[in-house]
This record gives sequence, C-alpha cells and structure tokens, in this order.
Amino acid sequence: MDRAKKSGQGSCRLVPFRLMVVLGFAVLLGGALAVPFQYQTETLWYKTGVDKVLLRTGQQAGLTTLVLLLAQIVLSLRGRFLEGLFGAACLLRWHRFNGPLLACTACCHAILVLAPEGLGNIPMGKKYWPEMVGEGLFILLLATVLLSQFRSRLQLDYKTWRAVHRPLGYLIPVLALIHVLFVSESFAQGAPRAVLLVVFAVLTLFAVLVKTGRWRARS
Repeated sequence: MDRAKKSGQGSCRLVPFRLMVVLGFAVLLGGALAVPFQYQTETLWYKTGVDKVLLRTGQQAGLTTLVLLLAQIVLSLRGRFLEGLFGAACLLRWHRFNGPLLACTACCHAILVLAPEGLGNIPMGKKYWPEMVGEGLFILLLATVLLSQFRSRLQLDYKTWRAVHRPLGYLIPVLALIHVLFVSESFAQGAPRAVLLVVFAVLTLFAVLVKTGRWRARS
C-alpha cells in the first residue's frame, strides 16, 4: 500500500515536467507552422487564390515533417530524462507511431508544393540542387519508414535492418537541414535560420551526450 502511494506521489511530481516537454514540442511546432505566414518565400508573392493556399499548406507540411523528424530522433535516443518522465515503453510506442506520420506529412509536402506548378513538373538540374536534395531526402525517408514497418514481411533480420536504419538515421537529418536552409528564402537569414541552427546544435549535443553514455537511459 505504501509502495503504491509513493509511486502515485512520484508520478504526480513528474506531471509538470511532462507538461513542459509537451508544451515545448507544441511551441516548436506552432512556430514552424507560422513561418510561411511571417516569412513568406518569393514564390508565395506571385501566387494567388487556391495555388497560394496549396503552396503555403505544402510548406507547412514540410516544416511539420521537420519537427516530427526532430522528435523522432529524440525518441530514438531516449536518454535518462525522457525515459524517467514517460517510460521506455511509451517512448517506443510514440517512435513507432511517429514513423508513418512522418511519411504522411512528407507526402503531403511533396504533393502540395508541386500541385500549383503541376505534379509532373519536378525540379531538376544544378540550379535546383536544394530541391533535388529534398527529393533524395523524401525517397530515403519513405524507404526508412517502409523498411521499419514491413521488416517482418520482407524477412529482414534485426541485424541487417539495423545496419541500414542507423546510417540513414544520421544522414536524413543532415539532408533535411541542408534542404530547409537552402530551398526556402524563409530560412536564408533572420530568426527562422537562427532558431533552426540552434535546435540542430542542441539536438547534436544531446545525441553526443547520450551516445557517450552521460545521458543514456538505463537498460
């Protein structure tokens, strides 16, 4: 009885910290969704009506994908703090749910951004290298999600899957950062660029601390 009471009290003490983590994620997502309104790209200046709505919504879908990708990295790294707040099982469930959600938002981004110019008008050539980085990123992201979701059906053993999944887990965020910084004038300078670089720097530091064992969750 005393043990259950203490457990309940401990859980109550964690509630404010859990709310802070959720609020931080909500603020980051809300800020990302506001960027296409507050820092419009040049392409939005020349769009009107439905085309403008589609393009802006597509940009928001892309930034949502970026935020979800950052969250996916944090969920995969876990760390003592997050595991202590939410538990390993809960973080794993969120990680598995977030993968398909990432794929959906990435697909929405690609379709909505291309829709105003025509879905067959895929940017190609040296001039459009940031867009081509995005195309490669999209393919790698979908491949990573599909391999994870259908690993058993594809008869991939864990060791083989891990050997593919881990390097892609490092490559995809780097490509995402390059794509966002150079494809959109919104991140060419000012607050969006600064915030993005700071967030990636903090995430990199977090990953290093976890990988070196300083913030690693107890197994």
